[in-house]
Amino acid sequence: MSPPHPDLPTSIRNEDLVDFLLTRFNEDEEAARFAALRASRSKASLVAHVLRDVRAKRDLVHYFRDLEQRGPRGATMEHALRLIAQAYADHPHYHEHWRP
Repeated sequence: MSPPHPDLPTSIRNEDLVDFLLTRFNEDEEAARFAALRASRSKASLVAHVLRDVRAKRDLVHYFRDLEQRGPRGATMEHALRLIAQAYADHPHYHEHWRP
């Protein structure tokens, strides 16, 4: 695997933001699976939606991380990851310098 492009922002090069997002997705998935155990039929579709959302976001982050290894498109990808991370801005491990 080639090293990350040197012009990419540090937050993606060091994968701090990627690790933060993947950890939050894991937490969301765990919470949704727990809720599924207690969910009524009316809530089952919401739980399924949350699980699909987590899976889609996780796939997107992995896709961006893999593309980042290939060159200067990383600035656009980092911006997209920063936008996704805003959903977790109230989390204690969120860093203000990740704001887009």
